[in-house]
Amino acid sequence: MKKLMIAVSALLLLGCSKAEKKLEEKSPGFSNLVKGAQSYSKINSSISDVSKNIDKLKAMTPLNNEELKAVLPEQIQGLKRTELSVGDNAMMQIASAEAKYSDGEGKRIKLEVMDGAGETGSAMVSMLMIGLNVNKEKITETGFEKSTEINGSKAIVSENKNGDQVSSKIQMVAKDRYLITLSGTGFSYDELRKALSEIDMSRLQ
Repeated sequence: MKKLMIAVSALLLLGCSKAEKKLEEKSPGFSNLVKGAQSYSKINSSISDVSKNIDKLKAMTPLNNEELKAVLPEQIQGLKRTELSVGDNAMMQIASAEAKYSDGEGKRIKLEVMDGAGETGSAMVSMLMIGLNVNKEKITETGFEKSTEINGSKAIVSENKNGDQVSSKIQMVAKDRYLITLSGTGFSYDELRKALSEIDMSRLQ
């Protein structure tokens, strides 16, 4: 696993180095504007933290089905739970849970929880943390995607509008262990944040 982390680190740094060199050739002032060394320092720091997190999570026992079910509320934002599934992901052997909510009239929410404890889960969740630690923001005519922090956890959030329809998504790693993905149809990002507050994170030990 550590060899995998070293390989990923090398690829990230190599890619950044090549990109910076090309931009410097086109724009002499590029290095003064972005100060690439600072970016590389952040990447190295993030990878170091991730490596330590993998070692810690590998030694932990994933939540069982009943513990996972307890995280999924029966209602979110007034929407009733219409579907629930828990257990190991058949392909990846990762403890996970999923619930779907609907008002029957077009508003829908899906909540997914993946436990990063164990051999495979520790690698997947920790690697995702690298992406979450990168500060970014993208704004389009129909919406946005950006990095933020929610209750002390790094997150990627987005919102998109298509006519009268709106959809949004929140993805975060809670307690450096659990990947939480909340998707909403008919919900703005601000409304989805309220839905997130209805999830009892204290049940995630």
